[in-house]
Amino acid sequence: MVERRIYLETHGCTMNRADSEAMLRILKESGFERTNFPEEADLIILNTCNVKQPTEQRMLSRTRALSLLNKPLIITGCMAATQPALLRRYAAALIGPKSIGVIADVAKKVLEGKKGIEVVEDLLLNKAEMGRIPLSKVSAVIPVAEGCLGQCTYCITRFARGRLRSYPPDSILRAIRSRINEGFKEVYLTAQDLGVYGWDIGINIAKLLMAIRGIEGEFRVRVGMMNPCGVKTMVDELLESFSDIRIYKFFHIPIQSGSDRVLRLMKRGYGVKDFLEIVRCIRERYPISTIATDIIIGFPGETEDDFEQTLSLIREVKPEVVNISKFGPRPGTEAAEMKKLPTKIIKERSRIVSELCAEMKLKRNEQLVGKEFNVLVTEKYKEKAQGRTDFYRPVLLEQEVELGSFYRVEIVDARSNYLIGRIIELLARKEVRRPCYAPKEG
Repeated sequence: MVERRIYLETHGCTMNRADSEAMLRILKESGFERTNFPEEADLIILNTCNVKQPTEQRMLSRTRALSLLNKPLIITGCMAATQPALLRRYAAALIGPKSIGVIADVAKKVLEGKKGIEVVEDLLLNKAEMGRIPLSKVSAVIPVAEGCLGQCTYCITRFARGRLRSYPPDSILRAIRSRINEGFKEVYLTAQDLGVYGWDIGINIAKLLMAIRGIEGEFRVRVGMMNPCGVKTMVDELLESFSDIRIYKFFHIPIQSGSDRVLRLMKRGYGVKDFLEIVRCIRERYPISTIATDIIIGFPGETEDDFEQTLSLIREVKPEVVNISKFGPRPGTEAAEMKKLPTKIIKERSRIVSELCAEMKLKRNEQLVGKEFNVLVTEKYKEKAQGRTDFYRPVLLEQEVELGSFYRVEIVDARSNYLIGRIIELLARKEVRRPCYAPKEG
């Protein structure tokens, strides 16, 4: 059988990356060959994201560009499920994120000339167990759940991913063992909200992390986003589960606003005090860690006082990573029906927050100059490489390195978004678990 070539392009979150890896495996097992160039493909697949308004516009632009190649086009991902009307004129088929198991069958039909195919129902896939072709040589993505329990008034993703369905811990642990045995050094645990993982099957993310301790090997685990409403119910248990040195001391906990009034309008299910208590506990237990959070600027009804409360919160918490989004209405959400703030005000507030965060993050990173850390090299860019500390801070390395190896590194300089390091030594297996922090002598 002559192999047909497919080009698959992925946008959006880590869940989308996991979906693409699974689709690549399904397609390969069905006789398809992957190419990195859309011009060489017999079939193009675009895995979309539409979490934000600007992202939606990028997806439409990319869809139009790929359609001009006159190749059959399959569009997958969240946008295929929630905004099909914008895509039908360009695509031979649309496949939702909960239906990726049919990708090979749909691809064959499209290559036979069929059009207008739409598959968006929930096929009840256990994505933790699905085989995949990783897009990285070092990092493996393992989905642990589909959907969430939230009711956020601005979110379109929950319409695409649905309500929470957690995968059994045994299947997740098998997937981790398999990836480690294959030589991967970094595991991304991903879901729409890891803070509520397992609530539907009588477990939680802390118990899953404790179970990972039984897996042998030298690797790192990055825990994905956890909303405060879940974290606040198990703070002590969660922080104890992070005590294994192989779990990055990285906590992605989105606050979205520093105003309780705005959080109620968003239907986030927690208050500012909840978030501050979570942060206090993290900083107390893990002084050297990375706290990432998300902020939405200009949510409908956000007053100047609400905005000042957000600035005050950022100054108090001093998060190492802040993902800033300007509010944009998403179709079908409650917030889309609310009165939008003037664009000029949103842009100005976003500028103020961005400048504050850049200055603050630089100061946080500068505190690490002169200190030594273990670093796992995860990516290489020509003559440079990037690694991650045990608290998931990115480190740029200009020396010759081996991908997937652990090094002892001295931080020699800092930027707002990354550190710059000098390699001291390659770590042997027994040395990888030395404390992640050591002061520079003298």
